[in-house]
Amino acid sequence: MTFLRMAACLAAGLATLWGQSLDGSFNQPPNEDLYLYHSVPDILIQPAGKPAMPLSELWRDRPLLITMVFTRCAGVCYPFLRSLRSAAESAVKPPSGYRILVLSFDSRDTAADMKAAAAGIGAAGEDRWIFATAAEESIGRLSKATGFWFRWDGNRRQFDHPAVLLAVNHGRLVRLFAGGRISTESLGSVLRDLDGGFVPSYPLADKTSFRCFQYNAATGRYSLDWGAMLLVLPGTLAFLAALLTFRPWRRRCARAPFQAT
Repeated sequence: MTFLRMAACLAAGLATLWGQSLDGSFNQPPNEDLYLYHSVPDILIQPAGKPAMPLSELWRDRPLLITMVFTRCAGVCYPFLRSLRSAAESAVKPPSGYRILVLSFDSRDTAADMKAAAAGIGAAGEDRWIFATAAEESIGRLSKATGFWFRWDGNRRQFDHPAVLLAVNHGRLVRLFAGGRISTESLGSVLRDLDGGFVPSYPLADKTSFRCFQYNAATGRYSLDWGAMLLVLPGTLAFLAALLTFRPWRRRCARAPFQAT
């Protein structure tokens, strides 16, 4: 059963990769598996009201969460930011702390626009939150490295794009969350992974994540995590049960007297 489950996960991942590579369709949220562990480009950003700085300055001493928005958004941007703001207030913070970068991908956005966006979600003046813009070329590099996409819709006069939260540790993408809003539980999971390195997992119906390996972005090494034990535990228990059942049967057969017919 465990083997079949693992094979199904592998087949689903290959099918997703094959489909995206064939039709070039990127109108879905980014597939996390295609971008994990990749280096995040050290682009130059312009925080509102502060000097320009390289992105690495934000992740040098603590993990960094990045979400990409545009201030004229009439869709998912502000609901997602408000949910992130609420979750950040409730989720347990890792010992190292973290920063949140809200980066505009719209070249029309200005420092004043980003300040207004910060005030709109109640994050103005908070050191942990950085609202910034960047050059189009820089946004393009970051988008390509993380799978984030955006497309102008002339009919609606809006950008079509997913709501994505990127988790960066030591300059590498270690978690990618996509969805219309982020809950306290979801953000807490992201922060726990950031605190100890990324942990690949697959969700079950009850939303429990079975974690198999732990990846530490600082060392580039993997280690077994508790999910690996849970994966092999059913098969191991079944094997031991069969072994214990089989051995007494063999002994009985060996001790039974031979009866000639």
